[in-house]
Amino acid sequence: MPDLSKLFSRTDLPGLFRNLLFVMALTALLFNLTTCWKVYRHEPLREAASRALMAEKASFFYDSSMAEPVPVFALKLALAAGADADAALRAEGLAVYAALFLVTFFVLRARLGPVCAVMAAFFLGANPYMGFYAMQGSSHLYALLFLLLFWYYSGERPLSRRSALLAGLFAGLACLSRLDSAWALLLMAALGWAVEKRAFPLKQAGLALGLALLLALPYVAWQKAHYGNFFYAQELSLRRWANLDRFGYAPGVERPQGPLGPAAFLFRDGPAGAFSGVFSGLGRAFAYELPRAFYYKFLMVLVFLGVYAAFALKKDPLLVFAGAALLPVLPLAAIAQVSVTGGIELRYYLATLWALCALAGLGLQETLTWAEGRLAGWAVERAGAAGRKTKDR
Repeated sequence: MPDLSKLFSRTDLPGLFRNLLFVMALTALLFNLTTCWKVYRHEPLREAASRALMAEKASFFYDSSMAEPVPVFALKLALAAGADADAALRAEGLAVYAALFLVTFFVLRARLGPVCAVMAAFFLGANPYMGFYAMQGSSHLYALLFLLLFWYYSGERPLSRRSALLAGLFAGLACLSRLDSAWALLLMAALGWAVEKRAFPLKQAGLALGLALLLALPYVAWQKAHYGNFFYAQELSLRRWANLDRFGYAPGVERPQGPLGPAAFLFRDGPAGAFSGVFSGLGRAFAYELPRAFYYKFLMVLVFLGVYAAFALKKDPLLVFAGAALLPVLPLAAIAQVSVTGGIELRYYLATLWALCALAGLGLQETLTWAEGRLAGWAVERAGAAGRKTKDR
């Protein structure tokens, strides 16, 4: 009979536990992918409904019409290979989701620890909303993948020129997936500077953001040449949001037309309206949308533990990402886009959802570390007490 004590002493139990957790996370992802393919395969497309037409009309990368170039170009490559447009769009969405799962694991393992990484990947891989929007080919997933890579490379300290250039590349691709990603990028830079102050690598950050601007500039220049407005598609979308907020879906109402700039959208009801709208959106996001986006609402307990751990352990970059992902959504959050729920579609919260998954993983990791320390202390105390009793005898 084998000596179990020697067997366990030679076994890396923590490593084995982490490997089992990764297998569990990968299993959850694969189950989510296959289930979503079966359930949502024939669900009508929403945001990406006209992407195939845009891909067919595009003659080069930047002329992607009313949608940003990266998702359109990805579909154009699939169409050139002879793939069915609907199946290719959905398959590409699932591929981006799988890539996001793997990037989450490797990025968080390097920055926050192995248990946090594998549990965050598990929460992400098991979330049915992520699978649904992957099947919709949502450009928010493309943008999130590149935002995460930007966050990782720009968070290197000291920030080398190579990492700054990679951060700029991924920032540019994030903007070319969704141009409104620029708000999150600028907020990451601003909040990072506010947290680090003199230690913030201002020169390298400027290099990264400059490269991102250089990459995104041809797309906005193309919009200017064809529509007479650098941000025509994006400002037209803001006009639709403003009309929806004011008129809802009431038929027969004459609505204002034409693009609406970000400042005009934000202050459409004056400074007081902008202020109250942001805070109303913040309250609704935390009270309803974010717990709903998490799906498994009890995990919000781990999120709060993760926020506490991030403050206590000075893991500021994760909190910076969470803030930068959420703040640009708040002006929209109070608008009743979906009449059933009275809120906006959850795809606008996908970047914030990723931050919540990371915080929940961090919360669980630090709780286990605390429990392990307390258990070890209790065992030492019990062993000492037993030794004293033996000595007294």
